[in-house]
Amino acid sequence: MEGAGKFQGIMPPAITVFDSEGRIDAGKTKRFLQHLIDSGVHGLFVAGSTGEYSLMTMEQRREIIDVGVEAAKGKVPLFAGTGHNSTRIATELSRYAEVAGADGVVVSLPHYPRPTQEALYQHYRVISEAVDIPLYVYSWPGQYVVDIEPETVARLAADGYIQGIKDSTQDLDHTAKIVKLTGGQIVVLEGFETKIFAALCLGADGAICTMGNILPAELVAIYDLFREGKIVEAREKQLSVFGLAEVLSTREDMQLLKEGLKMLDLDVGDALMPTSEVSPELKGRLRAELVKLGKLR
Repeated sequence: MEGAGKFQGIMPPAITVFDSEGRIDAGKTKRFLQHLIDSGVHGLFVAGSTGEYSLMTMEQRREIIDVGVEAAKGKVPLFAGTGHNSTRIATELSRYAEVAGADGVVVSLPHYPRPTQEALYQHYRVISEAVDIPLYVYSWPGQYVVDIEPETVARLAADGYIQGIKDSTQDLDHTAKIVKLTGGQIVVLEGFETKIFAALCLGADGAICTMGNILPAELVAIYDLFREGKIVEAREKQLSVFGLAEVLSTREDMQLLKEGLKMLDLDVGDALMPTSEVSPELKGRLRAELVKLGKLR
């Protein structure tokens, strides 16, 4: 797919609300998505890691795309996670998202069996040739033990096969190299909430960060202040979220995040198994950080 418009801003990878039987609660999920929209986010991303896509059935993956499209329609861009280890299945999901009305797809790197860089290039080429909406790469080497080299990203961009990337690497040099090699051809989005300010300074276009679920207005403020040239204020806003980010980083499942959202009186249910209860000590640390940020008394 070629010629996509350039997306910029903060696009939370939204949580999915499940009932006690692990079924998607469409009504509660839509209400949560509306909460994010009301908080000023620039777009939404459903069926990402934070949305627990890897624990969903294929039917649920299609369902959450429909839920997201309906919630976001006419309000903000809606991107759908359609990644899968199988190129065939990722392509099918991407086609489904396009027909459903998604504004773009975010496709996580296939990771098992571990692909070569050429295999990654061909994976995204095949998907891109099957859809006519923007295709974003989603790279998170810390989780999937696979990375896509900046040179491969640049090759895909030059050939018109991708329109963006969510770069969830701890190494800002990696993100900077993608920005440099692609030269503005694609959207570059930061994947970690503690690096939004730095990534913007390096030329990134925005961020897709888990914390956007619990502090949407604050992350939007980092972006907006930076774009307004209020650099000191943007930096201070960035530094203010480090404490909460440190607490949330202690768990990679979504139960801790959902506990925090429940502290804010948001009806989001629990994470899908496999997960475990959050300890009272960790809940206390989470609450303390929300108090510091003025979200709780």
